[in-house]
Amino acid sequence: MSTLLMRLRAPMMSWGDHSQFGHRDSRREPTKSAVIGLLCAALGRPRWESIYDLAALKMGVRVNKEGVLQRDYHTVQDNLWDKEKANTTLSERYYVADADYLVGLEGEVELLTQLDAALQSPCWQLYFGRKSFIPSHPIRVGIVKQPLLIALQTATYEHRGRKAPPFPLRLVLDAEDGTDTRQDVPLDWQRRRFGRRTVATTYHSPEVLCTFPS
Repeated sequence: MSTLLMRLRAPMMSWGDHSQFGHRDSRREPTKSAVIGLLCAALGRPRWESIYDLAALKMGVRVNKEGVLQRDYHTVQDNLWDKEKANTTLSERYYVADADYLVGLEGEVELLTQLDAALQSPCWQLYFGRKSFIPSHPIRVGIVKQPLLIALQTATYEHRGRKAPPFPLRLVLDAEDGTDTRQDVPLDWQRRRFGRRTVATTYHSPEVLCTFPS
């Protein structure tokens, strides 16, 4: 098996998985629906096309830097879910600030090669949860001929600054025997149908690549 690696880094990112109207939550790491949506944008795949091949990929996340959960206060006027009343609706929208993730997708090399090429030259704009949350670092890392867990464990950790790196790093991977259930596997974008998956969390201290302070 091979693994496609992606770097998700930005000042602000939002990873909602059970948001409802005025309350928009965010997880501490990327959801599978967000990653697959990112790949669909890179491929230029519209909402009505099947996403079964992408949803079947095994996913894992290494949290290089834990972000800070923040909350935005929004007001929405003439909202779609209150057509009879033109009242202003209050909205709480959460996001993760100053985080850094390494995402891995395990699957057949033919599909991963196609995805890797799309990330190098995306068809549509790529963003992290909201259109204003754009990457601050190139997303594409490349393909390694390793299973998912080993790929995340052996990928070099880029350490910036003089302080000691925050080891061990948290890893969240798809696992059939996992105890954490999440409903973030996209089945149909148009009908907003999502399936469940279970994940397991482990910790690991990877090899460190020291860089100049920034």
